[in-house]
Order: sequence, then structure tokens, then C-alpha cells
Amino acid sequence: MKVKIFTIRLTENELEIDQNSLNDFLEMVSFKKSDTHFIELENKSYWSVLVHYEDLIETKSEETKTIEVKQESDLSEREQLIYQNLKQWRNEKAIELNLPHYMICHNSELLNVSLQKPENNSQLRKIKGFGEVKSDKYGDAIIALLKAV
Repeated sequence: MKVKIFTIRLTENELEIDQNSLNDFLEMVSFKKSDTHFIELENKSYWSVLVHYEDLIETKSEETKTIEVKQESDLSEREQLIYQNLKQWRNEKAIELNLPHYMICHNSELLNVSLQKPENNSQLRKIKGFGEVKSDKYGDAIIALLKAV
């Protein structure tokens, strides 16, 4: 397993750049786990994100279905609406839990949910990134959102 450290700075412009850098990296690797720490210094505060990963090896299996979508523009109109609603839900949940939004769900996970539209937690667990813990934590809210759109 490999490890990479990211710094997520808190100024508006740097925050977006750093989050995009992290998201781009996560799209290219097989994510295993992450650890985050908030670093507070007198003149600068930031999130330190330690990402454990492996190089991406594409596997086709019935257990885990992953559809490779790199951009929102690859989605149909309905899927784009679902994706936007999922992103809004994620951002609200991140504010509620005082976490960076990528700690809730990565963009690639939300894209796959938008495409596959799982109808229950069991189907959600088949999407890459949604193991038992994440499905138990957020699955009901995600499924309810999908049914509402």
C-alpha cells in the first residue's frame, strides 16, 4: 500500500485548488483509507490528509460495479440533476459534521451513484467506495434522495 500526503489550505482560492488536486488524484488510484488532521498554527491553519492507496488495477466483477465517468458532462440530464443534488447533500452533511466534503464522499463515488441509481443499501455497497461503514452511515439519506429526484 502506498501513502501520499495532501495539504488542504483554507483560503478560498487555495481551498478549491487543493481539493481539486486531491479529487484528481483519487480518480487515478484505488483508494484504501485516509486520515485527516486539522493543523492550527498562529498564522496559518490547514487540513493535512494522509491517503492510503494502491495503483489502479481495473477489475471487472459482479460484486463491485464501477462505471468510469470522468466528467459531469458525461451524464444525462436526469443524472446531472441527481449528481447536483448529491453534491448539495454532501456539502450540507460536511458542514453539519465539520468535515471537508471529500471525507463524506468523493466526486467519483457520487458520479457512480448518479449513474447506477441504487434502490437500497445492498445495491449501494456494490458501488466502489461504498463499503459497509459508509453505506450504514449515509446510505439511507442517499437512497431517499435518489427516490425524491
